[in-house]
Amino acid sequence: MSEKIRLAFCVHSHQPVGNFPAVFRKGSQDCYLPLLRILKDYPQIRMTLHYTGPLLEWFEANEPEFFELVSELVERSQIEIMGGGFYEPILPVIPQVDAISQIAYSRRYCEDKFGVSPTGMWCAERIWDPGVPEKIAGSGVEYTLLDDSHFLSAGLSASDVHGYYITEREGYSLKVFPVDMNLRYLIPFRQPHEVVEYLMEMKRSGVQVVTYGDDGEKFGMWPGTHKWVIQEGWLRRFFDEIIRASEDIEIVPLCRVIDTCPPRGRIYLPTASYQEMMEWSLFAEQGRVYEDLVKQAKEKDEWKELRGFLRGGMWDNFFAKYPESNLMHKKMLKISALVRQYNEPEDALDHLLMSQCNCAYWHGLFGGIYISSLRHAIYEHLLKAEAIVDRQRFSGTPWIVEVTDHDLDGKEEVLVSGKDINCYISPYWGASVFGLEFKPAAYNFSNILMRHPEIYHKDIIDAGAEHDIPETGEPLSIHDIPRVVADGYKDLLVYDLYPKYSFLTHYLEDTPSVETILKMNKIGSADETPIPFELASTVQDQGRLELVFRGRLKDIAIDKTYLFYAENTVAVSHAIHQAKEDSWVVVECNVMSVSEQMPSVDDVVLVENRGSFSARKVTVADTEKGVCLSVESDSPWDICIVPIECISQSEEGFEKTFQGWSIYFSRRGSQPIPEIRSRMEAICQS
Repeated sequence: MSEKIRLAFCVHSHQPVGNFPAVFRKGSQDCYLPLLRILKDYPQIRMTLHYTGPLLEWFEANEPEFFELVSELVERSQIEIMGGGFYEPILPVIPQVDAISQIAYSRRYCEDKFGVSPTGMWCAERIWDPGVPEKIAGSGVEYTLLDDSHFLSAGLSASDVHGYYITEREGYSLKVFPVDMNLRYLIPFRQPHEVVEYLMEMKRSGVQVVTYGDDGEKFGMWPGTHKWVIQEGWLRRFFDEIIRASEDIEIVPLCRVIDTCPPRGRIYLPTASYQEMMEWSLFAEQGRVYEDLVKQAKEKDEWKELRGFLRGGMWDNFFAKYPESNLMHKKMLKISALVRQYNEPEDALDHLLMSQCNCAYWHGLFGGIYISSLRHAIYEHLLKAEAIVDRQRFSGTPWIVEVTDHDLDGKEEVLVSGKDINCYISPYWGASVFGLEFKPAAYNFSNILMRHPEIYHKDIIDAGAEHDIPETGEPLSIHDIPRVVADGYKDLLVYDLYPKYSFLTHYLEDTPSVETILKMNKIGSADETPIPFELASTVQDQGRLELVFRGRLKDIAIDKTYLFYAENTVAVSHAIHQAKEDSWVVVECNVMSVSEQMPSVDDVVLVENRGSFSARKVTVADTEKGVCLSVESDSPWDICIVPIECISQSEEGFEKTFQGWSIYFSRRGSQPIPEIRSRMEAICQS
């Protein structure tokens, strides 16, 4: 009798830091607990399970049955618990010391709760960099799993991409399993017997070990999967089919393969992720080119041969594609350095590690960076860590001013840090504020996403084509579900020419169009791009800080002054020299309210979500988070208020996402420009 083929089976389950409690609860009820309950009924089925820290902490606080089930399955050696970065960071882009802390945290948690010390590591989003083995050296990790495309890109033929290999960097080694892409699309979307037939075909070709590793949410949370996998019994039928084929197929945890099978050889893998991720990381224009190339290869039946070489970009490119992601990342690096500098207070380190959860830093099929609550969670934990460090950091000085290239764009920024507020200023972008942060509430009012073009926006523009959906009863993979385009979405495909910062200074030679602002959230002028400034002077005296920036546009000179006061107030004033009679100055403030509350104008809450006013004061509150920001002046301005709205995609389809409020303060440039003050304060939470 020929040797069995081993199906090394791994299920990875994750919810991001900052996700809504209702999502955790639904996942527990529809997916995570049902999978464990069914697995308990099949003692012959053994596999590897991975749960990330946010899920484990939610289960610990809300669902004791989870720990009872997992502990029982561990005790009877039915499951292997896999470790990894506890809060699911992208390991290649966080400091090495933090990567080791993330893995150590995961190991300690598993030892404490389940009595096991994991030897495997889930590599978040299968993001691989050749330096990973060296980066995690000494962490106790013996193996990980990556996509088969990594191995194809390294030059292996498809017939060699199975079993596991060893890779190394500077003598630090790591075992790596290739995840079979076909299995990722078969399970659980095709009938169980089709999965078995595929495995038998692999066995006949001489394969001894094939690896499956993918999201646990496919087993009950993705659209249509709870009904298909749990209620209609796909998972039980799958286990039954595997047991019936037990003379030929054995389902095992990954550690079992390492214990009983030698590696197939040594391999050196390029920087990569799964194929879809490498597509999503591309800028929209080239992403569409790549999409067409993949489509052509599939139509010509050349995809199998070409997919190892027809690659997209790399995950790090999200920092270029979304400057907002880059700002979060560079803030994280800054706080990481501060936490280490000030002796690693344990509670500060915890918040730092939570801020490294990857989901808010990128966007693909899921909402990711478009979900303001996920971005807020990143900043919330960064600011909490910073506030803890500040107890040691501020000694006798109310303000710390740093002039540095914070975002690594080749231009210097001015970072003002106080005990209660931070104000990060970009001289290049109109001496505007890209980080207006209130530490007592751990809230970043500048947590705004500008409107970016996306690869899939062409599907909205071209909406109306018919899609043939096979009526098999099987759920479609979320990659294949046709997206419905709601009325009005095409009109929202407007893209920003500059970041949506606050106190952006625009000098216009014509009148700003109120109609264009209210309809498109754009000034609509040929010279709407903010004026570049340079820092001219810094004066700090008795708790008061003054920064003066100087900008020039043709023969017009503008002095822009920031005044910082101890009572959490920042004042901005302008002095314009040789302004033309018919010119206009527009000061644009973009402000986030994570709970999407309507602003108030002169203390009257808006009924409509846009409008024009002659007023002195605009207030943006977030009563759910207990914070508000008032922007006011002693003299009235012409004010326009309009929401920032993006069209993004998620696993449910296309959706409109709120990204904050744009507030435009306009006055004639030939008139004196009154000071604008912003004040942050804590309010009662609702």
